Amino acid sequence: MFKLGLCSVTFREKPAEEIIEIARQQELEGIEWGADIHVKPDSPAEYAAGVAEKCRNAGLAIPSYGSYFDVLEHAPADFAAIVEKADLLGAGVIRVWGGWVRPEEVNPEQFEKITSTSREIAKMAAKNNIQVAFEFHDNTPTEGGDNVLKVIHGAGHPNLYTYYQLIRPNDYDWNLANLEKIYHKLAYVHVQANDGERNLPLADFRDMWKEILLRLKKKSYDGWLFFEFNKDNSVEQLAEDIELMRSLME
Repeated sequence: MFKLGLCSVTFREKPAEEIIEIARQQELEGIEWGADIHVKPDSPAEYAAGVAEKCRNAGLAIPSYGSYFDVLEHAPADFAAIVEKADLLGAGVIRVWGGWVRPEEVNPEQFEKITSTSREIAKMAAKNNIQVAFEFHDNTPTEGGDNVLKVIHGAGHPNLYTYYQLIRPNDYDWNLANLEKIYHKLAYVHVQANDGERNLPLADFRDMWKEILLRLKKKSYDGWLFFEFNKDNSVEQLAEDIELMRSLME
């Protein structure tokens, strides 16, 4: 059955201890820690280990580490500290970004950089039994199923995967087609709804999420659904979104 978790970036302004308490109170099972605020790659090892211990004490898993490593802009050497922090957290997946350029605007030189760096970091993470998964995001080279698979196949390393989330959430058929295309390379799911300008209540896309969960069930998916940003980035809206998802899971 699905496991429900929280992305710490939903509450960037809150300390790690408060996020752990929110997750516990909402009866979630895990946290994806963001590398921008809460567990930075250059943070002391003792700090990352301490966050992991606090999660264990609260009964929370740490399935993934939400890094901001950009395979277009960053060098593989920069990934070493990220692997170290993911290992200290006990995370089995590291989220990375494909770069900030639209897929149709990627030139051959950029594609070579994207795929070669992806290949190298996949090798680095594999040594620690950690998967590398792309952010499935609009206005990036990994926007949509066809584009993220082009990058994964171009890199040619088996340790590359992808997240899934709604992109252009009003496009019902396209989003469902994306799920079918990428499922064999699916790491985890980010649960949110953003129309490119603002975060929206999950209830506005109830039918979409109902169908997504139905398809995941049919595929025997037993992985994580991480609540990411919500309409107000508030605990109250988070609670509403969790209640909705739990009702759709029944």
